[in-house]
Amino acid sequence: MKTVLETLKAYFQSVPEQQIAKDWADTEKYDSVGSKVDDFLHQSKSFYETEVRNSYWEFSCKNEILENPKFASDFFLY
Repeated sequence: MKTVLETLKAYFQSVPEQQIAKDWADTEKYDSVGSKVDDFLHQSKSFYETEVRNSYWEFSCKNEILENPKFASDFFLY
């Protein structure tokens, strides 16, 4: 099974630029679905605090949502 990166490399190496442009244009209908990346990152940053401890990452739940997000993906609900 290939990784996502390997699959993307194979796609860009084997597909003509015109087809890539057409495929990209077909994704525009999904631009209005869900939250924007910056909203997701802001919500993630507000919910989790990342600290570097020795050689590993530790995620500590701050659980201090400062504002009501425009979109909640329920990704971080437990």
